[in-house]
Amino acid sequence: MLFYIRQELSILPIVAHQLFKTNPQQGRNKVFVSYSHLDKDFLTDVQRHFKPFLSQIDFWDDTKIQPGQKWKDEIRKAISETKVAILLVSTDFLGSDFISSDELPPLLKAAEQNGAVILIVILKPCLFEEFSELNQYQAINPPSKPLLKMDYMEKEDTLVNLVRQTKRILNEN
Repeated sequence: MLFYIRQELSILPIVAHQLFKTNPQQGRNKVFVSYSHLDKDFLTDVQRHFKPFLSQIDFWDDTKIQPGQKWKDEIRKAISETKVAILLVSTDFLGSDFISSDELPPLLKAAEQNGAVILIVILKPCLFEEFSELNQYQAINPPSKPLLKMDYMEKEDTLVNLVRQTKRILNEN
């Protein structure tokens, strides 16, 4: 019996190493939505499509911030845990000082250094292509075909594709 105990103890360092080895994506499991508050109706559509999967997906947008919480700290924390960043892009998004200074830089850094994935949905006609830090990422829909120009079924199909791509990315690990 002592032999078996020694044999089991001998593999503990290997198991511990596997459990605690550092991984740049470790702790990144959240879906973070960045949007302009002027585009809240589009956020509601995105939330509706993700709702059936909330038991499987840690979905976060700023409507999760509770009264009394430090909202900037909550946003920073959510970004630090982000595996998939969904950017709902419009002229209002591109022109937002808060998004361009507080959300985009850490999200783009997480994509560059930690394996986070940027998924862009073009909401309205805008000059998305002129923003080099964003236009390097393939959007879910073509900039020439923003959600606002789509009929109901095209819009629904695009949002289903967004959920499908998000689930695929989350399931890759």
